[in-house]
Amino acid sequence: MSSFTQPTKPGLDAAVPIDVLHVPYTYFPDAAGGTEIYVAGLAAALRHEGMESAVAAPAERDFAYDHDGIRVYRLAGESLPQLEHAYGRPDHRVAESFRDLIARLKPKIVHLHAHTAGVSEQLVDISHEAGAKVVFTYHSPTVSCARGTMIRLGRSPCDGRLERRRCTACVLQRHGVGPLVRDMIAHMPPAIGCQLGRAGLAGNIFTVLRMPSLIGALHHRFTELMRKADLIVAVCVWVQEALRLNGAPDEKLVLCRQGLSRPSHLPVPVEPDRRRSQGPRPLHLGFFGRVDPTKGLDILIDALRLIPHAPARLDIYGIRQPGSEAYFRRLQQIAAHDSRIAFRPALPPDAVGESMRRCDLVGVPSRWLETGPLVVLEAFDAGTPVLGARRGGIAELVSEGRDGILVSPEDPAAWAGTIAALAEAPQRVASLRGGIRPPRSMDDVAQEMSRLYRQLLGHAEG
Repeated sequence: MSSFTQPTKPGLDAAVPIDVLHVPYTYFPDAAGGTEIYVAGLAAALRHEGMESAVAAPAERDFAYDHDGIRVYRLAGESLPQLEHAYGRPDHRVAESFRDLIARLKPKIVHLHAHTAGVSEQLVDISHEAGAKVVFTYHSPTVSCARGTMIRLGRSPCDGRLERRRCTACVLQRHGVGPLVRDMIAHMPPAIGCQLGRAGLAGNIFTVLRMPSLIGALHHRFTELMRKADLIVAVCVWVQEALRLNGAPDEKLVLCRQGLSRPSHLPVPVEPDRRRSQGPRPLHLGFFGRVDPTKGLDILIDALRLIPHAPARLDIYGIRQPGSEAYFRRLQQIAAHDSRIAFRPALPPDAVGESMRRCDLVGVPSRWLETGPLVVLEAFDAGTPVLGARRGGIAELVSEGRDGILVSPEDPAAWAGTIAALAEAPQRVASLRGGIRPPRSMDDVAQEMSRLYRQLLGHAEG
């Protein structure tokens, strides 16, 4: 039995009625991303719909606390995770902590927001045994894509279909394995990798040889998760189509887009700095987000370096997370001799809108297939148009020529040409600003999700 300690409020650990238990990969105050922001916003907004939520997420040990009025339970994971855990093998220690927690909280709905070793299909079985219904939301490509980006061989968008040989070759290519070797290994029987795993052989070469079996196991676990979940939520159209390709039945697959966790307050249009001054001012670009290769910040920097005399500047409000250090240093070196590029401190959430409002455009040059992204909604909420990659969820949210401009992804020359043209056309930027409409809010999401929850429970009770 696990024991939850260190509650920050009296009675925090007491068994109280819970309608929805949300289970993301991690949670605040740990380093978190868009999924955790979504969970926090949804949990808060569901209260207006008469539904009480709590959050459970894997951690190093079992403990409980309160964050922004939401009860949070952390579930102890394996202290020495194995290679198979990286490919979705359930973390049984997390599962046991979850079993104890759900027996005490007795939620009606368990809403999974990830698919990892800690947030595995085993939690679906435990939830069903306890009488709860299970909802699964697909938030990012890492949920099903072993490469993590849904970009085939690092070059073009993938349709998301889970095919062992194709996915194995893609993962091996990312790790630098040449075409002949990766294709040969991709066609190896998975049984060989299973035998190597049982033998306990470790090292890079054995990991490579085990890849077909690891990828096959990952695909099987994801398919099982979809089969077992009572409701599957896609947050954008490309995710919905990818899930259909992998067998998600239409009767339990729904589209429910993301929303902002604060009420939309589209500001009164303001004149950009360049038009308030006595003379021309540079086009002001802003980047807001994680400093990670998938977010494509280097593309923006390279684009500016291709147009050294263009009247433009870039402020980078980057969130640095563990593992991004080398990439960040490389970006600093690349931008070191361009005074138009400035690295700014990361902003607290409540300061992002004001900084976006001061920009002419918010740059979103992502490489991977975004499922939102929230930064686009935040830009629109601030009344600032978006300069984004013509890919994934960005292209679904930005209306070309009305509230933003879409650019060919991973093409610095195309970005440079677009930036140079916009720098000479302030009237076009002003027109884009005027075309922005209020973005979807988390209250909208909560209304839809509460209706779906109740339908699910009503069906169960009927």
